[in-house]
Amino acid sequence: MAAPFHGSFASPTPIQLHLHILFVLLGIVFPAILFVTSYRRAKSSKRIHWTQRMKTHLYYSNGGLLFTMAALVLAGWWFAGRPLTEIGLGWGKQPYDLTAVIVLSAFVGLYLLDVLLEAGSAERREETRKGFRKLGFLPSSATQFLNFIFLAFAAGIGEEIVYRGFMITYLLELFGDGTGAVAGAMLIPAVAFGLGHFYQGWKAVLKIVVMAILFGFFYLRTETLWPLILLHTAIDIFGGLMAWYLLGRR
Repeated sequence: MAAPFHGSFASPTPIQLHLHILFVLLGIVFPAILFVTSYRRAKSSKRIHWTQRMKTHLYYSNGGLLFTMAALVLAGWWFAGRPLTEIGLGWGKQPYDLTAVIVLSAFVGLYLLDVLLEAGSAERREETRKGFRKLGFLPSSATQFLNFIFLAFAAGIGEEIVYRGFMITYLLELFGDGTGAVAGAMLIPAVAFGLGHFYQGWKAVLKIVVMAILFGFFYLRTETLWPLILLHTAIDIFGGLMAWYLLGRR
């Protein structure tokens, strides 16, 4: 493994059976179910009319599911006698690797550019609004947005712990520390994470996979999840704000 990646990943310990089961369930079965369900829904001509009550239920049920997934990972890791710092819940290697910081900063710049392209003109805003309406469940009022914040925090915390901290560390210990192993450890969770968001469409899946790879690179270089959790949560909250602004206007 290249020198910048050396750290807690450099001395893998035998993986216990329950961690294998967790990876299969959260990294393969769960994303596959989400993908198939979203694919069938996309092919169906039936459209759901999302009431405020339905949206609120979705925000809290999905948020609760994400927190439960993260709790399973934390419990499984603790049960294996492993410190939580091994899956990114520490301050990592400081000072943070400059390349990782530059990559994450570049991602923020690209994200803001993408927002500008999606909402920089009246025509683009209308197209984005139509996309939000098609999804249906995004907030369109202040009350809905306040409830949506719970889901944003759950996604930022839960998905980073599961798809970055746990899965990347697991795969590195499973594959070893070669260049191909590092690439696979970043790519496999990123693809699983992206396919789990297929309900947003293939274009969004591609963007999410790229984001996940860049987040994985930062995690590998720094061995901490906290900046990723904060950024992920901020992106989701901003997305909710944007939906509220576009959908709440007549």
